[in-house]
Amino acid sequence: MLLELNIKNFAIIEDLRVEFEKGLNVITGETGSGKSIIIDALSIVLGQRATKDIIKTGKDYAFIEAIFTDENNILSDFLIQNNIEASEVIIISKEIKVDRPSITKINGRTVTTSVLSKITSKLIDIFAQHENVSLMNVQNQKKLIDFFGDEEHVKTLKILGELVEEIQVLESNYHSNLELEKDKDREMDLLKYQIEEINSANLTIEDDEKVESEFKMLNNISHISNSINESINIINSDYNSANIEDLLDTVVVNISDALKFDDELESTYKDLEDIRYRLKEISSSLGLYLSAIDYSEERYKTLEDRLNTVNNLKKKYGNTVLDIKEYLKKVSNRLSFLENYENEINKQREEIEALKDKSLKLALIISESRKKISKILEKDIERELRELNIKNAKFKINISKKELSKDGIDGIEFMISTNIGEDYKSFSKTASGGEMSRIMLGFKSIIAKKDNIGTLIFDEIDTGISGETAQIVGNKIKALSRDIQIIVISHLPQIVSLGDVHFSIRKEERGNVTFSNIKKLNEEERVLELARLIGGKDITQTALRVAKEMLEK
Repeated sequence: MLLELNIKNFAIIEDLRVEFEKGLNVITGETGSGKSIIIDALSIVLGQRATKDIIKTGKDYAFIEAIFTDENNILSDFLIQNNIEASEVIIISKEIKVDRPSITKINGRTVTTSVLSKITSKLIDIFAQHENVSLMNVQNQKKLIDFFGDEEHVKTLKILGELVEEIQVLESNYHSNLELEKDKDREMDLLKYQIEEINSANLTIEDDEKVESEFKMLNNISHISNSINESINIINSDYNSANIEDLLDTVVVNISDALKFDDELESTYKDLEDIRYRLKEISSSLGLYLSAIDYSEERYKTLEDRLNTVNNLKKKYGNTVLDIKEYLKKVSNRLSFLENYENEINKQREEIEALKDKSLKLALIISESRKKISKILEKDIERELRELNIKNAKFKINISKKELSKDGIDGIEFMISTNIGEDYKSFSKTASGGEMSRIMLGFKSIIAKKDNIGTLIFDEIDTGISGETAQIVGNKIKALSRDIQIIVISHLPQIVSLGDVHFSIRKEERGNVTFSNIKKLNEEERVLELARLIGGKDITQTALRVAKEMLEK
């Protein structure tokens, strides 16, 4: 149930707050006052795409918040699974800013459109005039049939969709492989060359770093030798009058002499002794390193050739040795496939045929299920239409055969005859605006009972009807509101008078700016608003009397 709707800086609405109630909530207002803007705002917070131009002129953001109650905790598990706080109250908000992406939150946590749609589909259903058009679309008609399917129907349809997707991928590969036959020999020659080139190199993991490192060292051996020699000379050469060892010895002697008079220099003296010892070790290590350097022109040439070979393979087949080995595995598998081309093609064909047989069996199961659903739905819709004053309506669901696809082998089309003696015709060719509104109301009534939706919203459900039919539609909506919260935007007194609570939207101008406001009407105000709907702008005593009588009924 929708408890509250808050809208800020949206179109001509600056700041609007409305608290809805159980039962039938009616909304009225003059043309252009902002009735449909409220539905637009609600649709956007529930997941419909929003553009920046809905932000009120002069503002840098729009904000919409819808507060629902989940009295039966239908959504608790789903909320918890998506790390959203589960509570009886569900707060959905959307902020649309001029200079950044929109942000949608549920109970304070940012959510994706996918998560949002799964939650809102259980909370509310909005009927607007464009839904009449969607009901004429045969693809939507099929979805509606599947909506009434049981758990097994839905599960089978899902498995079928996955199988057909797999078939499509396999068929694409199969046809690509058929095209390869004429170029098969040329491709095999290329693959054999690549495999031989990689295998002959006998690549190892060491080829990535060790070879390059050793080659780099040999390539710079002269520079390395000079640097090491110079370092040894600085440390202890007899030809250097100021070598480090001699200078350090002098420091040690001086500190040793001073130590005779102050014990606090003991740790410093030991540190210097350690340094002198480490320096001798360093000098010795450098000397050993220098004597171990073995430059071989032959080794240098071998490394250079190896490095060129590895780098050449990397340019062709991958950035690292592991990448090249992965490529080798891939082309080896491909060569194996081409060498066994006929067998592989036959295996692919057999696999596709097996999956098609399996898919067809599932599609036939779904088709039978749809036929059963259709028989029930035909009776339910005819009953609803009779109750909605289309007394001679006959409703039929045509199920024809079509090529296997993800949704089965059925072509679905809703057919209707609204007058005695008329042939069945498709929705798009026969139903008037008023009839389509009532047909949709009939569908919504059945859907709401099955889906346990908390709130139904009707925007201009009364289009194309009047008089007795309007009264019948109003009574239908009123009956629905005993079990479901209904919010209806209407201009017909027959429907408006049945409301448990009545809101009026008014447009006002302040300076050069237009604003829209909403108000919950008291009994006296309801009489006046209903009289306006009956008689127009100039309210007569007769209109007031009729309005009071309608409300008293």
